[in-house]
Amino acid sequence: MTDVALHYSTGGPYVRVMAALDALAPGGAPLTLEQLGGFDEFHSGGRMATDRLATLLALGPDDVVLDAGCGLGGSARYLADRYGCHVVGVDITSEFVALAAHLNERTGLAGQVDVRVGNLCDLDLDAHSVDVVWICHISMNVVDKVAMFAELARVLRPGGRLALFEIVAGDGDLEFPVPWATEPSGSHLVSADGLRDLVIDAGFSVEEWHDPTVEVMSAVRRRYEEFVAVPPRPDALGMHTYVPDLTNRVGNYVRNSDAGRTRLVMCVARLPED
Repeated sequence: MTDVALHYSTGGPYVRVMAALDALAPGGAPLTLEQLGGFDEFHSGGRMATDRLATLLALGPDDVVLDAGCGLGGSARYLADRYGCHVVGVDITSEFVALAAHLNERTGLAGQVDVRVGNLCDLDLDAHSVDVVWICHISMNVVDKVAMFAELARVLRPGGRLALFEIVAGDGDLEFPVPWATEPSGSHLVSADGLRDLVIDAGFSVEEWHDPTVEVMSAVRRRYEEFVAVPPRPDALGMHTYVPDLTNRVGNYVRNSDAGRTRLVMCVARLPED
């Protein structure tokens, strides 16, 4: 198991999430995306940010989307449900992939969302096999970002698009733990300029480049304050179900953002047509 997979497997997310799902809908009953409430979209701003990035893409039912680092598959299911596209989700954490497959079945989306365990620097996908690559809050866990972006470009068809929503480094050292790392050795942030250079060097032309930090982190801060004021039951469905020490980690993330130590970037970029 890689260090990244070990980080996200800590606390036994599969058992905890399955128990919470059974409490929500006993006996393996069908689930709706509304019932899940976006708990499975493990990135800043959750569904709001997913929708904002998706709006920039204008996806259609003929699109094949790679959700690179899909986690529990929340974004993949949302894209498939709203836009009718086919989504391939890849994640390095096997427990997350198992949960994603289970949720695909129970939401009736298994025919549109295919999930598998894999490494984003060495994908088991054919060249030029997808129309869009979707990547949310992944690069901070990847050491060799050059290899990752080269691989994402390889699997895209000519003219294919990259949709990216990432945390980037600001000024100063981070407070730890944060949601993606318990200590500095697990965090691999680059600056916004550094990330843009990586995208361009991989052969993409940037079409959209936004800094949604203020809007998204305002939502994160509100949710954090609500969480602290009225902690959810341990057995209730939520990010706390699969993220140990969530209150402390998100609190540090909010303070890092407030101090300018992290920022957010949202981007859409395109490969040449030939």
